Amino acid sequence: MFPMSTLEPIRAHYRLHLRSGETAREKGEAIAREQTLEVPPGASTPEIDRTFLGRVVEVVPAGEDPHVERVVVEYAPELFDGALTQFLNVVWGNVSLMDGVVLEELELPPWALAHFPGPRFGVPGIRMMVGNVQGRPLVSSALKPVGLSPAQLAELARRLTRAGVDIIKDDHGLADQASAPFAARVRAVNDAILAVNEAWGSHTVYFPNVTAGVDVMPRRAEQARSAGCPGVVVCPGLTGLDALRALREADLGLALMAHPSHANTSPNADRGIAPDLLMGTLWRLAGADAAVYVNARGRFAWPVEACQAVNRRARGPLGKHLPAFPVPAGGIQAEEVGHWFTTYGSDTLLLIGGSLLEAENVEAAAREVVKAAVEAGKATTAGGPVAEASAANASGAPVGTGAEGGGTEPTSGP
Repeated sequence: MFPMSTLEPIRAHYRLHLRSGETAREKGEAIAREQTLEVPPGASTPEIDRTFLGRVVEVVPAGEDPHVERVVVEYAPELFDGALTQFLNVVWGNVSLMDGVVLEELELPPWALAHFPGPRFGVPGIRMMVGNVQGRPLVSSALKPVGLSPAQLAELARRLTRAGVDIIKDDHGLADQASAPFAARVRAVNDAILAVNEAWGSHTVYFPNVTAGVDVMPRRAEQARSAGCPGVVVCPGLTGLDALRALREADLGLALMAHPSHANTSPNADRGIAPDLLMGTLWRLAGADAAVYVNARGRFAWPVEACQAVNRRARGPLGKHLPAFPVPAGGIQAEEVGHWFTTYGSDTLLLIGGSLLEAENVEAAAREVVKAAVEAGKATTAGGPVAEASAANASGAPVGTGAEGGGTEPTSGP
């Protein structure tokens, strides 16, 4: 006899794109069985079924399309062991191989939220990191393209630092290539930034890209910390989400910016994990202090509603975990930054790269972007449209309760 847990179950919401002849109830029950027992009916005992088998607790339409419905599957606490890997294995394991299934929502009770580390610094910590900048959006830019030498990247970093950019990050394409080896690049770039900071009284910080294999990434993170970098860039889609979690829980004291390379997600996809849940919730739970996503009007042209959904999840309540900075990126034009500051609000870290780098005067172009962020901060203080956007973005549906809470909440509401 298995002891019955008094803990609340985890609930996963799946959007189903049904083929001819499929029903949501049957597909939901197939998911529930596949994700838990993974044996046909009758191949386990009634006692095991009662304790461990997933249960479909709700089937609802997903809109006007009769071939799209949503199911909610309930997973017993006994299925989990406290590890992020097993958590993902239950809510998005073999089901990730099925066509027409999107994981859209997770209802995580306090005991589940407590197993995740969450951001070390979050929005308040990163603001302190860049000079206690309050009340305005932050500005980030990327060092690229691949092929530049450490000296050339350092010179670009000097210009961006003199312009007042808050965070300078490696492009995710910079790894350990012969053109700019990791150790040499980190030393050259960070030394250049620190020298400008000392001369100008600025507070720009550098986040190098440490994405690598699990045997290499911790060593690169330690090199970055030893060089004086307060944060790093990681691509969880390439390293695995638990590698991000391990770096967060390592005793390095680094802020983590998660980048979406190899994330395999899109707002219009009919399979996968929904972008806002992946980037705004799961990355944050694993320890991301900032979550990069591709913005509307850019090279990937996500709908602005999808971007706002990421923003709400990144900033919204999530048990006791700190809010993370949403980082819109991917082809933002310098002349449009004021629009995005107004649309997304003050707790936004805008990442702008190519639009600045193609300018005849990179430093002057970057300075104008920072000036727009400062002006947006004044609008926030004055209660203007940026303040309204900030309030709207922070008021999404509750995304979980802390250990002191009294129940389970969805992890957000787009």
